[in-house]
Amino acid sequence: MRIMAPSMPDVELRPAAVRKFDVLRYTVVPRADTLTALDTSPLPSGVGDYERDFFGYAESVALDREASFERYLQLSKKHPDSVTRLDLYTFPPSVEQSVRLRDNVCLITGAPPDAELDPSWIFPPTWAHLLDPWPGPEACDYEPFLTASNACMMRSDLLSLFHANAFGIDVDDDFRVVVFRDTGSVTLPSHVPKSQNSASAGPGERFLREHFRWCLLVNTLEGDITEDYDSNRVVRVMEGLGMCCGDIPLAPIDDERWDSLIGKELWEVLILDAFRDAVNAIEDDSTRC
Repeated sequence: MRIMAPSMPDVELRPAAVRKFDVLRYTVVPRADTLTALDTSPLPSGVGDYERDFFGYAESVALDREASFERYLQLSKKHPDSVTRLDLYTFPPSVEQSVRLRDNVCLITGAPPDAELDPSWIFPPTWAHLLDPWPGPEACDYEPFLTASNACMMRSDLLSLFHANAFGIDVDDDFRVVVFRDTGSVTLPSHVPKSQNSASAGPGERFLREHFRWCLLVNTLEGDITEDYDSNRVVRVMEGLGMCCGDIPLAPIDDERWDSLIGKELWEVLILDAFRDAVNAIEDDSTRC
């Protein structure tokens, strides 16, 4: 968590439980006291990170999944605007010259110049504003990213994978190459070659860390059920089954749509609503007696 959100407040690691609060919607609640660094017992099956709110209550910490650099670039080309600095993908001549003079092999594999090497940004300057999104791209200072420390030479067949955040370099684990997604026929080494992982021989560690952090935000926050079942999809099924206001009657119990995942959830809602109505009716009757 700290790697993905360096500026986040101190958090507590606590046993947690998942609770349903709506159709295919869930929340995480703490179940017990905070786990401490001295606790050597195995972690329970459900564990969550929590921060204390203004009143001292534990609130779960959530991070937003990000798109890859490549995806951001595709979207910006498809929907151009006046503030996204796509021009910053082009290397200033002085930066490219410095990178070519400094690096004569591929940063990732150590392949020599005859292996079709190209200069590559580590953290593309165009997206520097994403690191601190509140001021917006108009107020971003891109200059610190337009440096040879934020670039390297790389085998041309690795460029698209690197900018798709399919792999990254964990500087703090001996420059380990961490693969997040299928790379097809491309084979990657376990670590950056020793000759390339020093400040004098390769790019700055700061930019490699930022790229690796972005890889985590792109690849490790998957699995949210809304990726497969967004609210609009649920509402469409509700409408089709006659659960919304309108002229469509409630679908019969043998309608196969009740057997779908959403249908089963909605059937549960119907049963619970009917149960609550029955309980409320009984309570109303007892109150009038």
